[in-house]
Amino acid sequence: MYNFFKNKLTSIGDYSLSRYYTGVILVTIIALVIALNIKFLLWLVVGIFYIIAFYEALKLYNIEEKTYLYISSCIIWIIAYFHTNPIYISIVVLVVMASYNAYHQNIKNKDYLVILYPTIPFLCFFSIYKNFGVMAIIWLILSVALADIGAYFGGRAFGKSPLSPVSPKKTLEGALIGLVVSTLIGTMIGIGQKDFISAFFITFFVALISIFGDLYESLLKRTINVKDSGNILPGHGGILDRVDGLLFGSVIMIFLLEWFK
Repeated sequence: MYNFFKNKLTSIGDYSLSRYYTGVILVTIIALVIALNIKFLLWLVVGIFYIIAFYEALKLYNIEEKTYLYISSCIIWIIAYFHTNPIYISIVVLVVMASYNAYHQNIKNKDYLVILYPTIPFLCFFSIYKNFGVMAIIWLILSVALADIGAYFGGRAFGKSPLSPVSPKKTLEGALIGLVVSTLIGTMIGIGQKDFISAFFITFFVALISIFGDLYESLLKRTINVKDSGNILPGHGGILDRVDGLLFGSVIMIFLLEWFK
């Protein structure tokens, strides 16, 4: 019995350390890429995340791995570097896929799902950088991170009501606290980009939708009964486990930034 608990505590300690070290490395990489503010470097790093997330999404959707899908993802990301509005690329790809399926009378093909998610959100993220600059990226990342951090600590302190059966550990109280914290602080960050009212609404909806980004990925994982989207990040799981809220937030932010121009 003693050895059992000793082994348990050791494994928990190892997990916590690996999670801590991985988190530090990730934050350092992201901070360095943002600080350097080099288009090619950001495109390259985000592209690596995208390809890994693409692979993880295939598993979550239970889609058979096909060479053409990986080739398509690489072509999409290469074109994204040069195109003024990368989001259009995904629309073209979806039309091509629909045309192919129509020609072959294949209505059961699910390959388009990896274009809807995570491809389009990743393209939205890169579009924000290309069209609105690095400060908009900082605003986005901090708004989503604050919503997540506020929800975690708020949930631990005041959480009682489950947020959703999809993610029973998250609470409604925690989500609301995270939303408030993110909106208040994120709005102050966004004032450098937009007027107060615009910054407030953009931050609010980005923080709100990021909650559902987390729930969506939880739903995918629950559907195939896995804990994480992958294991490339020790202590954190996969890339999608770390960027799910950010991906949903990117879609809303690019939409609202364009709207409030």
